[in-house]
Amino acid sequence: MTLPEDVRDHLASALAMVTWPTARNPWAPSLNWHVTLGFFGEQPEGMIDQIVDQLDAATAQTSRFQIGLAGAGVFHHDVCWVGVSDPTSALGPLAQLVRQTYATAYQHAQNRFHVTVSRAGRQARLADAMAAMSVYRGPVWEVQQVVLYRSDLGAGVGGHPLYTELARSTLSRS
Repeated sequence: MTLPEDVRDHLASALAMVTWPTARNPWAPSLNWHVTLGFFGEQPEGMIDQIVDQLDAATAQTSRFQIGLAGAGVFHHDVCWVGVSDPTSALGPLAQLVRQTYATAYQHAQNRFHVTVSRAGRQARLADAMAAMSVYRGPVWEVQQVVLYRSDLGAGVGGHPLYTELARSTLSRS
């Protein structure tokens, strides 16, 4: 799921306050920030239509809901994340529907929904920055769509992943 522009701006401002001038900017480009519901790994081009059909079926069964960003931490000493607040507990069931048939068996942080903001956690003092971000609370927004991305590692700006949108699916209004 993509983050609305105002949510990305708010998060970028918060992260800027915990960055030290002596360190290179560790943060991934804000356009890369998203909430992952499922990981599909390597898939042949011919499978994309089936994955999109599964995504459409999942979103047709799911009403729109609100989430926000809250808290932060580090996975495996190098992946810095900002957490997702899900007051209606809608993300878990939606993720299960999205992952049903084609997702890989291994799902990083299975139902710990988050936004990866850096893969440079071993950088000096960045873990301290994430500890400072643990009290972060961002704007709340209504989830209206789920996006299927292709990820090309290292192909984006500054060696970050390049995410290419393949499809969007809209959640039910009711």
